[in-house]
Amino acid sequence: MVSLFFIRVILSQHQRGAANGISMTWMSLFKAFGPFGGGALFSWGQSRKNASFLPGSEMVFFVLNMVEVVGLLMTFKPFLALPQQRG
Repeated sequence: MVSLFFIRVILSQHQRGAANGISMTWMSLFKAFGPFGGGALFSWGQSRKNASFLPGSEMVFFVLNMVEVVGLLMTFKPFLALPQQRG
């Protein structure tokens, strides 16, 4: 969900509904495709059991950790943006 800080400070009044709608749309899409992506990633990792670099389930955890790092970095993005001057 779009953070309350982002909605109240960064966006103007007429943009708040659109931001919330876009956020909910993306959340729903990721909830729908998440199990498929996780299953495909797990199957791919299991087919690599004899690989020399990141074999089996290690590949799954490596990819999930990279997704987590990107998510963590994107958490700070709204705090780095400056609000527009209202005049």
